[in-house]
Amino acid sequence: MKNENHSGNIIALIRSIYPSLTKAEKKVADVVLVEEKNIIYNSLTDLAEKSNVGDTSVLRFCRHIGYKGFQEFKLALAQELETPSEVDSSDRVPLQIMKKNIQTLEETTSLMNENVLNEVVELFLSASKIVFFGVGSSGLTAEFANFRFARTGLPVEVITDSHLGMIRATLLTENDLAVIISVSGSTVDIVEIAKRANESSAKVICMTSHIKSPATRYADIVLLSASRETPTEGSAFSSAISQLHVLDVLFIELLNKLGDKGIEMIRLTAKATSRKLY
Repeated sequence: MKNENHSGNIIALIRSIYPSLTKAEKKVADVVLVEEKNIIYNSLTDLAEKSNVGDTSVLRFCRHIGYKGFQEFKLALAQELETPSEVDSSDRVPLQIMKKNIQTLEETTSLMNENVLNEVVELFLSASKIVFFGVGSSGLTAEFANFRFARTGLPVEVITDSHLGMIRATLLTENDLAVIISVSGSTVDIVEIAKRANESSAKVICMTSHIKSPATRYADIVLLSASRETPTEGSAFSSAISQLHVLDVLFIELLNKLGDKGIEMIRLTAKATSRKLY
């Protein structure tokens, strides 16, 4: 079965072929049919857990209805379900975006745990090397994190190339810290990097919007950031804002822990870069 033959209505298709699905596939179908609009915000692991089946059963379900994998199915479903946001006039756009971003920040803050943040700070302080990993739009967040945390005087670096990421993750030691940044936690390259960092005995922190995602399986600590990014949006600014909010909170917590030493580092680095201003 080819998915191009049923581009009209995915939900109707699932209902029509339901009797031919296996027992496990029917469990997946049941969740999709009930939750429908929420599925586009789920990771493969999220859907598998909701369905009480393994990841492979979700993949088989997707292939049974004509898709190569879960992401292709989710993208098609999102395109079918989503409608353009209604905006009465252009002067309302800034207000709507502001409200969306505020909501994202509030949701992200509600997901924060002070004990977890303290654990992360201790890992930063004890690590011989801190490496931020990110690809795609999360690579930009990783770049920002590296730039920001470098001002504390801690030994940080950033990797945004997937091949270099695998090399660097392989060379990490038990004294190093890998910070994996990924909204979905499901990007193949980043999952492989997280796995390799874990195998190298490094401590692994995963910053993601999906606590049950492939990348978090290899994490010692998970930092959650809120995101309602759909497959059709991709690299939504609200997701980046959420990630940056987590990093900013972590940065301040770290500075508080460093005390006078941290303040002095900020002063010195500010002085060094001030020469770049006219």
